Amino acid sequence: MDSKNYFFTAFIIFVFSIAAFYAFKTLLPNRIFDEITVIDDNVAVDSAMVQAITEAQTDSNVVYEEEVKADTHPLARFFKKLFVLEKTKKSVVRVAYFGDSMVESDLMVHDLRKNYQDKYSGYGRGFVMLSNVHKPWGAARYDYSDQWLTYTYMKRSNPVPVGVSGYVSVPSSKSIVWTHYRQYQDAPPLARSELFYGRSNNSRAKLTIIADKDTSVITDLQTDKILNKQPLSESVSKNLMLRFSGAAGIPFYGVNFADGDGVYIDNFPMRSSSGIALDTFNEELMNAFQEELQYDLIILKILGGNIISPNVTKYGWYAERMTATINHLRKCFPGADFLIVSSPDQAKKYGTVMRTNSDLASVLRAQEKFAENSGSGFINLYQLMGGEGSMVKWVRAGMASSDYVHLNYKGAKKAADIIFQQMEDEYEEYKKENNLLVESNEGEET
Repeated sequence: MDSKNYFFTAFIIFVFSIAAFYAFKTLLPNRIFDEITVIDDNVAVDSAMVQAITEAQTDSNVVYEEEVKADTHPLARFFKKLFVLEKTKKSVVRVAYFGDSMVESDLMVHDLRKNYQDKYSGYGRGFVMLSNVHKPWGAARYDYSDQWLTYTYMKRSNPVPVGVSGYVSVPSSKSIVWTHYRQYQDAPPLARSELFYGRSNNSRAKLTIIADKDTSVITDLQTDKILNKQPLSESVSKNLMLRFSGAAGIPFYGVNFADGDGVYIDNFPMRSSSGIALDTFNEELMNAFQEELQYDLIILKILGGNIISPNVTKYGWYAERMTATINHLRKCFPGADFLIVSSPDQAKKYGTVMRTNSDLASVLRAQEKFAENSGSGFINLYQLMGGEGSMVKWVRAGMASSDYVHLNYKGAKKAADIIFQQMEDEYEEYKKENNLLVESNEGEET
C-alpha cells in the first residue's frame, strides 16, 4: 500500500475515533468500579447504621421519592388539633419526640413541653419507661431495681418487641422488681397514670401500687392483648412506687402521666442513635399504641455526630435509608404528621482551631432530603442557632459542653425556645393562610 494512502487512512480513523468517544461519553458510567465506603470502628453507631453503610456500595443522590401531596402542609394535622385546643380549650394534642443523647433525661424536651403547656395547657410529663439503659439524671430521674432486663430498638434481635418509646422492660426472674417515680423540683407532675404492657402467657403477676401514702394491690394482670393497659392512680402524686412479683416474661412498656386537655410531648431518647433502626418497630404493636395515645406529631431529632465518620464523605445512603424508615413509621402511626429537626452545629479541632465539622454540611443536606422525600416538616436548627461556627460561640457563652457537640441545660433551653418559636411562627402562618380565627378574651376575633 502506498505510504501516503496508509497515513491518510490512519489519520481518518484517528479523527473518527475521537469524535465517537465524545459523542458516546455521556452514555458511559461515571465510574467503572463501585466506590468502597469504610467506617471507623471507633465511632459510636447503632447496628442498623452499620448495616446500612455496609450495604451502600456507592453514594447516590437519587433517593426514593415518596409521592407527597403538594397542597397539604406537612404539619396540617398537628396545627388543626392545636387550633381546636386553642379555640375550645377542649382537646388533647400528643407529640412523640424521638431523639438521641441530646435529649437524655428530658433535656430540651422538658423546655419545649413547658412552652406548649404554659400557652395551651396540659398537665403531666407523658410517657415514661420503667427502666433505662442509661440512668436518668436531673429533675427527670427515676429509680428502678437491677432485676429489669432492658431492651431497645438499637438491636434487631430482641426477644420481645420494644414499645412506643423504643424500650421494653422485662422482669428477669420471679423475684420482685420495682420502679419508683418522684416529682423533683421543676419536673412535670405525676399526673393521672396508666401502665402499658404486652402479651404474655404469664397471667399470675401481682402489682402493688403505692401512690404517696395510698396502697393498692392488683393481681392477675390481663396479658391476652398485644397491648394492655392498667390504671394506676387517678390523682396527682409526688411519689409513685410500682412493685411487680411473679411477673417474669411479661413485657412492660412504660407509664403514661397525662391528665386532661392540653399538649403532651413524650420524650424518647436513645444514645448514639442514627434513627435508621426505628424501622424495627412492630407495626401491629405501634398501631395499638397509636389507637391509645393518638399521636398528632412525630418529631425526629437525631444528632449528626452519630453517623459522621472520617472515612465517609457522602451521605446520600443516609437520606435513602431514613426516607424508608419514616415511611415505615407512617404505617406505625397512621395519620400523624412528621417533623425533622436537623443536627445543631458541632465543632472539631483543625490544627489549633476549633471550627464547624467539615462533614456536617453533607449530613444536613441528607436530613433535609429525607424530610422532603418523606413529606415531613423540617427545622434547620443549625441555621437557627447561628450556622457556621455557632457551637464555638455557644461553648464560650456557657451554653454547650466542652465536647463541642452537646448542649447543657442553658443551651438546651435556648434551643427549645428556638424550636418552639419556629413552630409557632409556622402555626400562625398556617392559620392566616387557612383563615382560622380564634376569639380573643374581649370577644374579638384574631
